[in-house]
Amino acid sequence: MKIFEDLNRDGRTIVRITHDPGIAEHANGIVRVKDGVLVKESVNN
Repeated sequence: MKIFEDLNRDGRTIVRITHDPGIAEHANGIVRVKDGVLVKESVNN
């Protein structure tokens, strides 16, 4: 996760797809999709 965070801090966009809430908590923003439909979008700062 540190490598992804460093790359993002350097201005790169990182897209991670996961079912693991522990991985998702490292994200700046989360998009939730259920059955192919966007159900929730949030931004963490």
